[in-house]
Amino acid sequence: MTTKTIEFASPKDLIAAPGSPWERPRSQQFADLVLKPEYRDRMHRFPVAATTVRVLPPLAGSTQEWMLGGQALKYPGGQHLYGRTLNPGYQSVFDIAYRWCRKNQPDSLYSKHCSQGFRLLADPVSVFGLLVEMPDSRAVVARWVVAGAYDGSRGGVAGLGHLVWKVFQEKDDDGKLIADPSAPQACPNLLVERVQPKSARYPSYSLRLGRSPSPIGDWLSRMEETELEVLRPLEEVVHIPTPEDEWKLLENAMPPELVARIREES
Repeated sequence: MTTKTIEFASPKDLIAAPGSPWERPRSQQFADLVLKPEYRDRMHRFPVAATTVRVLPPLAGSTQEWMLGGQALKYPGGQHLYGRTLNPGYQSVFDIAYRWCRKNQPDSLYSKHCSQGFRLLADPVSVFGLLVEMPDSRAVVARWVVAGAYDGSRGGVAGLGHLVWKVFQEKDDDGKLIADPSAPQACPNLLVERVQPKSARYPSYSLRLGRSPSPIGDWLSRMEETELEVLRPLEEVVHIPTPEDEWKLLENAMPPELVARIREES
């Protein structure tokens, strides 16, 4: 009778437990590349509570309105801003890949009939600046918001970016805007309440305008110098990847070997 030889794993091949055998490492953080690196730590996430904010009016030198309406290319693990947001004639690497797939592998693209297909089309996104009043004091900090701008027309929950835009479209009986974020002195503040029931997949938001003007100077006077230095025109805050970087980002949306083939044949 032959005795079976038992071999044991080498310690270098084992995945060390983070603390206890039941703990699991957290999933990789979502890489939101819409903003330039130096502003990403200023991206605002509304807490499950009510937050008083003042939308930042367009700064001198900017050609954009108070909200930058753009498109974001999303993929597993992250997203980045579509180049046509600032340049209508821009050709994205994702555009090249989409056209290649339409021609050579149409069934590989995402559709109602192919939910596992490659998602290469952009989704609406909103970018705007906020002055945020800290809940434990009257101090004000500068923040930037990157929020989905889906309007809910196809079902589901409308994005926060669309809700913020919509609340500032309300008009009085004379057809004039009730609140204009571009008006530094006349626009009121905004109260944003986020609700996240345990059973809900996505949060919901309740937005309410203040009843009287909230001059921007009152907010700026409560900001530290380091906070004031963060304020920039919107077009200086957002980030458009280079074509070379975008080819690498495309590998998050489809296999690297297919990306290499598309690049070679395009």
